[in-house]
Amino acid sequence: MSFKSGIVAVMGKTNVGKSTFINSLIGRKMVIVSDKPQTTRNRIRCVLTTDSAQIVFVDTPGLHKPINKLSEALVKEAMRALAGIDELVYMTEPTGGIDPFDEQVMPRIKELPCPKILLVNKIDLARGNQLPETLLAYDSLDIFQELVPISCSRGKNLDRALEVIIKYLPEGEPLFPEGMPTDKPLEFIIAELIREKIYHFTYQEIPYSTAVVVEEIREREDKPLIEIYATIYVAKDSQKAIVIGRKGQKLKEIGRTARLEIEALLGKQVYLALQVKVKKNWTEDDAMVSQFLYANE
Repeated sequence: MSFKSGIVAVMGKTNVGKSTFINSLIGRKMVIVSDKPQTTRNRIRCVLTTDSAQIVFVDTPGLHKPINKLSEALVKEAMRALAGIDELVYMTEPTGGIDPFDEQVMPRIKELPCPKILLVNKIDLARGNQLPETLLAYDSLDIFQELVPISCSRGKNLDRALEVIIKYLPEGEPLFPEGMPTDKPLEFIIAELIREKIYHFTYQEIPYSTAVVVEEIREREDKPLIEIYATIYVAKDSQKAIVIGRKGQKLKEIGRTARLEIEALLGKQVYLALQVKVKKNWTEDDAMVSQFLYANE
């Protein structure tokens, strides 16, 4: 059987499970996961290589209604990811029909010349006839080559989803060396792991106004230790106080849990130093949004 390879964009509205799906297939955490919207901010290429194919997944920012300069940039980033892809995987949930937000983007999706697969995630949460009615509704659009119901949280039908994705890839040589899980540098992955912990430990309004910049990664010569220095930027003084927490406890917890995941990623002991700075209203400034989005690339 000939080898297949290609770029597959994974799209859908916020919090539909795109990052969880990619992490599940890759077999390790490559993109951060949160139940809060706007978690993914950049197009993240994650590479899955099997005996018969190499899939370069592009995890895109979730589609949502923009509320500021940052969210406008995220939607534009998601739509830019459609350029030059070999296949589109669109994710939705079993609501019993076509999601109103999905309905708005379907005309754009239909125009794409590549094969298109629909994944209906969270089928374990479906009630009554919601799943079959959802499948029938999207199938009637005559957009998707195949529709696959899955549950990322339960690991249900993921093998079938992968099989279908490979089926529609073009034949070709691998695009990346075997064993390379992402095209992003280490600084980017570390910053994302830190940002995930900020999402987890702070109030709902904080994460969208935070950015993480890895200032330095230094491997000690006198001991098996990697030192990492990073800055967390927020948009208001009040947000800085929340991230730091009472007597610095919240920042310590963010650092501790991020460090454990970074150590698991690198297989070495890590010293992680975090500081918090304020960049007033950076989410409303085009230049600052661009600077922070690509700071670690």
